Amino acid sequence: MAKGIKIIEVEQDSLASELDLQPGDRIWTVNGRRVRDALDFKFLTSGEEELALEVVKADGEEWQIEVEKDESEPWGIDFEPMSPRQCGNDCVFCFIQQNPEGSRASLWVRDEDVRFSFMYGNYSTLTTLTRAETERVIEQRLSPQYVSVHATDPDLRRYLLGNDRPDDVIGKMRHFIDHGIEIHAQIVLCPTLNDGAQLVKTIEDLAALHPGVVSTAIVPLSITERHKYRHRLTPVTNDYCGSIIDLVTPIQKRLRRQLGTSFAFLGDEFYLRAGRPIPPQSHYRIVRGASADDDSYPQIEDGVGMVRQFFQAHARRMTQLARMRRAGKFTPEQANRIHGTLATGHIFYPMLREAVLDINQTFGTRLHVVAVDNTFFGPEITVAGLLAGIDFLNARESYRGDFLMVPPHSYREHDRRFLDGMTLGDLAAELVLPIRRTWQEVLGLPETSSGRAPILSHDYGSVTSIQV
Repeated sequence: MAKGIKIIEVEQDSLASELDLQPGDRIWTVNGRRVRDALDFKFLTSGEEELALEVVKADGEEWQIEVEKDESEPWGIDFEPMSPRQCGNDCVFCFIQQNPEGSRASLWVRDEDVRFSFMYGNYSTLTTLTRAETERVIEQRLSPQYVSVHATDPDLRRYLLGNDRPDDVIGKMRHFIDHGIEIHAQIVLCPTLNDGAQLVKTIEDLAALHPGVVSTAIVPLSITERHKYRHRLTPVTNDYCGSIIDLVTPIQKRLRRQLGTSFAFLGDEFYLRAGRPIPPQSHYRIVRGASADDDSYPQIEDGVGMVRQFFQAHARRMTQLARMRRAGKFTPEQANRIHGTLATGHIFYPMLREAVLDINQTFGTRLHVVAVDNTFFGPEITVAGLLAGIDFLNARESYRGDFLMVPPHSYREHDRRFLDGMTLGDLAAELVLPIRRTWQEVLGLPETSSGRAPILSHDYGSVTSIQV
């Protein structure tokens, strides 16, 4: 096993280059403590002005380097990517069980890593958490942690996770909380398994740990015909979503009175499928100590509050366009030349169509909205973020105008690659149509606010949120 962590890039004229560190070198220790990954290096070098590094050069030579460093001075160094620790569970609801052939390789990674939970908001179950990992989270203040709870009843939780090992998730979370680590919890709701009285018990048990447990996201099960445990699962229906809203809303109201926060947040998909109004912005408020943050949306990457945030952003866009119109910077002639298509999943289509109709009628743009069928995973999957490149390609006959905008959550940002491996560039070439990535690009607005469209809730965040 090679010593230390490998350097893959060094910036010119940086501190690292002054120390003659080069790609291929490995940093073994900092002040005598072993460096396991980039997080370790950042922790061990922060707040220290005098540092002793053990470095293994690419040719095997070992160097001892003494460094005097100002705390604000960057190293100018990039390390090899961290490999996520693999999950040892066999969750009955796991979305990875139904990946189609041709899915990009990273989608088959099931991580169970407290480092990635801290860095990217990935959920871990804590079932195989070691003492060393626990101590590291506490020492390095890897807070918040995102924990897949699903049920607090021990027998039910073991069944859901496909894991027979004894597991005290409440005890592990309480230990973190006692040491100042905040937690956001998740419940993937499986009809007939962890709903009803079990859901109420899980919410109450987690709320008893507030404010250490800051929030709990409740998202619906998502399954296709490919799922190997489909025979053990009951699909979510629109009526079921309404019944869950009716069950959870009184609990949220009571918790707001008691805790100052709704605490248990339902994924947007529940409201959309049930045909119920999306809660107001104030519903998603969280409380830390004596302060409240109305804009936090604590579990937005899990599809909680994305629709509300979308309409807030839409209102800002409309105000901005009105100002530009008054200043002569967005004339009717300019607006009329904006002619293209915005594609999304079926579940978000009505909301996007409403916003686009508002823009068209107010300013005279010629925007068109298309609901794209999911042929990659199957028709049961209706969220925008799980549309693959082939899905957008198959809908080509529906597109109008001079460009296509695709949901930014449907591809990875760093290489612009869809779930099936197709890239934005591949799609544009096949369609012979430019691809727009943001509202700013579509409308010619300054890059001041996010144009990201929602990826509504599913249990895929532990994969899609890792930059792999």
